[in-house]
Amino acid sequence: MKLRWVSDAPPWSGRAEATVAYNLGFLREAGIDEADIRAIPGERTAMEALLRGEVDILSGMARKAMIAHAEGHPVRILAMPVRKLHAGLAVDPAIRDPKELKGKTVAVGIFGAMVERLARMSLQLLGVDPNEVHYIDGGTGSLRMELIRKGECQAAIMMNVNLVASEAAGFKVYDTLSTRYPTYAFHTLSTTQDILDTQPELIVAALEGCVRGQQVLMDPSRVDEIAPFFSSQIPGGSREDWIHELEAEVETFSPTQEFEDEAFANAVHFEQEFGLLPPDYDFHKILEPGPLAQAWSRVRARQG
Repeated sequence: MKLRWVSDAPPWSGRAEATVAYNLGFLREAGIDEADIRAIPGERTAMEALLRGEVDILSGMARKAMIAHAEGHPVRILAMPVRKLHAGLAVDPAIRDPKELKGKTVAVGIFGAMVERLARMSLQLLGVDPNEVHYIDGGTGSLRMELIRKGECQAAIMMNVNLVASEAAGFKVYDTLSTRYPTYAFHTLSTTQDILDTQPELIVAALEGCVRGQQVLMDPSRVDEIAPFFSSQIPGGSREDWIHELEAEVETFSPTQEFEDEAFANAVHFEQEFGLLPPDYDFHKILEPGPLAQAWSRVRARQG
């Protein structure tokens, strides 16, 4: 069997389960002879590749899968490797009260993307009218931090590892979303109904390997073993950079990758607030728990 796997962002720590599974031989042991594992940056572009039948499994944001499903596309969610969302604002320490951000400039990643909506919601939770703030496209998290340092903006939206890095860099950090959404379906594994119908064994085998890969990612004793798979790809290029990212993100991982109703309900609510999912959207219709259950049976049998 051949697996075509894509992630919608570089698989450094989150979205990295297939990379670990491939390099440690878990996919081969599950019956997958060949695996093409790559990144297609951008949630829309990656989803379009899945819908065109160019890949078998997409490791990416749950929101995009649900939006595509609501539009009538035959997308199915197989697993939920990440069950939390850490997001908030990094603010220039000269700003002593977040309400002082009124009339100031806030950097987001891409206009219209989730990061912009997170920025607006964070401001609202901090008591600032999001319509009374100026926004600029700030690129990646590290670039947004640099914009604050240069005075080109006074705050920036940050997620997961960049939220941790912002605090370490001396910015005032307001972790606004973690409290509102203690569990959140952020990162999921998706496929299409056609792939489920025509290659069910491939899906179960891939999930078996990825369950084992996630176990390794969450095991601190195996960091040295897997660091070489990632450290050369991380901006900065050091083992320490990768470990810092993994430590920041591993607490958001799900050890079982199983679905949680509250996590999906929160993710749906967030998208509905911005009109991106219909008011009556039922997330249960996109979930396919069967293949993951089969994968876990195989993992438990293998591990005794």
